[in-house]
Amino acid sequence: MIMPKTQVAIIGAGPAGLMAAEVLAGGGAGVTVYDAMPSAGRKFLMAGRGGLNLTHSEPLPEFLMRYGEAQPRLAPAISAFPPASLRAWSEALGQPTFIGSSGRVSPTTFKASPLLRAWLRRLDAMGVEFALRHRWTGWERRWAAFVSNARWKTRC
Repeated sequence: MIMPKTQVAIIGAGPAGLMAAEVLAGGGAGVTVYDAMPSAGRKFLMAGRGGLNLTHSEPLPEFLMRYGEAQPRLAPAISAFPPASLRAWSEALGQPTFIGSSGRVSPTTFKASPLLRAWLRRLDAMGVEFALRHRWTGWERRWAAFVSNARWKTRC
């Protein structure tokens, strides 16, 4: 097996960490996601308890207006992955979406768990590794230091 050129440690297995892992692994990096919790995406699951709202369906210029003063800083990132791309990403995971009467976009299941399970399967297939129950404790020289619930330290 050929080792990837770059090894990346991501701290946090929430949506941002999982998306970073997907993008980096897709680019050829070896990725390990560290999280203090015993499973990935726990807050994502909590957010989806009352029906998961992924994004909004309005045209991008109107969507960006929702960000007020932060819009100039956020527009490049949002424009790089706009609501239509988020819907296509969900569909590619086997989780189609629909637009509700409020304009909100949700998975047809209304639930976060099927989307999260599909996402984790994709990450697994990409070779992303998870180090759960590992709390980041800071930097030790040039290494990121973690402590696990077993009270042993590791670094990467």
